[in-house]
Amino acid sequence: MPWQVYLLLNTPSVYWSQHPDKDITIRLIEAAPRILPQLPERLAQAAMELLADLNVSIHTGTPVAEVLGDGVRLAGGSFIPAELVVWAAGVKAPDVLKDIGGLETNRLNQLIVHPTLQTTRDPAVFAIGDCAACPWPGHDQPVPPRAQAAHQQATHLSRQLPRRVAGQPLAAWHYRDFGSLVSLGHYSTVGSLMGKLVGGNLFVEGLFAGLMYKSLYKMHQLALHGPTKVLLETLARLITRRTEPHVKLH
Repeated sequence: MPWQVYLLLNTPSVYWSQHPDKDITIRLIEAAPRILPQLPERLAQAAMELLADLNVSIHTGTPVAEVLGDGVRLAGGSFIPAELVVWAAGVKAPDVLKDIGGLETNRLNQLIVHPTLQTTRDPAVFAIGDCAACPWPGHDQPVPPRAQAAHQQATHLSRQLPRRVAGQPLAAWHYRDFGSLVSLGHYSTVGSLMGKLVGGNLFVEGLFAGLMYKSLYKMHQLALHGPTKVLLETLARLITRRTEPHVKLH
């Protein structure tokens, strides 16, 4: 896996928490040198500062050697007690793709593809999205597995497949990074916008970034579910969020 994040919650006994910031101690343990390694360093630093303001303890460059029933043991030998351990791992393609049909795959089971999105060992097979490892010129790593990359690949491939059927040469796909947004729930949001729209790289945070994040999320929902379902789910969410507790401990 490219990176691992262990989120440890040290909680008291069973109750309904009305003050999670006082009743819960959160420790974020990252095996990589910094959190959010797939995003620009400035975004990662901003996210770390926001988490620090929320009293979240962050430990970077700290692999976890063992997860036990009452906490975790770090690679250096130290032990951190915890009643709840949440483990988040990086993107990995399904195991069924590993060497499927003799196609070339990497250690994450992603299919290795050319810039045309054709697999390296069979030009008749295309791969896009999280299951594909596409080269990113000028970078050591392939194109990051983000929603905007998959969307761009799908749009490009929809135009190239008719050319493939007609026996015409295919155009290479070029990834355009429009920026990233990192949301910390209702606390804050940080992000960076890139491209001709802002004339370079623009760092955003706070209310404006939060509105952009919610707008993009709603756009994705509309594309998947349609306006009727999204409207009903939004109304239901507005009602339930006012009656349900933010944190429920068992």
